[in-house]
Amino acid sequence: MGTQEISIARDPQSKKRFLKHLLHDVEAIEQILERGLFESGITRIGAEQEFCLVDRHFKPSLNALEVLQKVKDDHFTPELARYNLEINLDPRELTGNALSAMHSQLDILLEKASRAATSIDEQIILAGILPSIDYRAVQRQYMTPRKRYEELGRIILELRGQDFELNITGVDELLISHQNILFEACNTSFQCHYQVQPDRFTDSYNWAQLLAGPVLSVAANSPILLGRQLWAETRIALFQQSIDTRGKGFHLREREQRVTFGNRWIKGLGDVFKNDIARHTLLFLMEIQNDSLDILDRGEIPKLEALQLHNGTVYKWNRPCYGVSDGKPHLRIENRYLPSGPTTTDEIANLTFWSGLMANMP
Repeated sequence: MGTQEISIARDPQSKKRFLKHLLHDVEAIEQILERGLFESGITRIGAEQEFCLVDRHFKPSLNALEVLQKVKDDHFTPELARYNLEINLDPRELTGNALSAMHSQLDILLEKASRAATSIDEQIILAGILPSIDYRAVQRQYMTPRKRYEELGRIILELRGQDFELNITGVDELLISHQNILFEACNTSFQCHYQVQPDRFTDSYNWAQLLAGPVLSVAANSPILLGRQLWAETRIALFQQSIDTRGKGFHLREREQRVTFGNRWIKGLGDVFKNDIARHTLLFLMEIQNDSLDILDRGEIPKLEALQLHNGTVYKWNRPCYGVSDGKPHLRIENRYLPSGPTTTDEIANLTFWSGLMANMP
């Protein structure tokens, strides 16, 4: 979803062409697996750090882009709201002191962000949901002025056909309707990536699904939203409901949410992607010059652009990911359910716990 060269999936002929590329990408990824072309025998980890910016009253900031400009570091990217930024940490081979090295890099980059924020009398906060968020922070002026965010909000609202609704019950209850997707921006996560061995992908993914509940239970830190105490980890319900494309109509009740845990054990690599294509409407398109199967037949490795774009609009809590590094394709699982904060030590401990469990799958 980082690319700017995308368009809304409206034109039937363009959708048909893109869907063809999408199906060919799934066939290509299965062929890459069958031919033994995936990188194997090595495990890498990576992470994405989302964090909040607050003013001197601890209210959400409007100045994330100004902080981003002051930081001047390619590890940083904007997020949906003007009070969030993201850091992409360098991937590392999971050996030796990889975790402590990742911790050091994270602290250095956050310190850089902290200095930039302090220069405009603001500061950074690590929290799954910023407790001081109020209803003002989900109004349209808080959306980062980027075309892809505006288009994402517009198409999801169009598919839904009515206002978004939050209905979350915990210690307290939150029942509210809203006209944009900015409640999604209330969530900040520490998203972890784990490279898996291609011949064990199916078992590794199902193992990651099995682990999700226990791992989340030790990491939860986000009970408060709009002053109400809800779930121990309110981000789960909030993210699911904040960009739900399903309306109340009877004919839509059986459609799966775009934010989903899944509905069954997977049976193979292509299985998980085919299921997503069947269940989720195309949101965006991009012009693709070369067919992935043709590229593969030439002895080259395709980027699978169509598959990666569609996969980026299906927000699984454990998301399978395809990537190419130095001409070598790899498979990884992205853990999207761990919250940001409350400290970098907590986050690295969560990553250590999860990656240790992944590495020791029985």
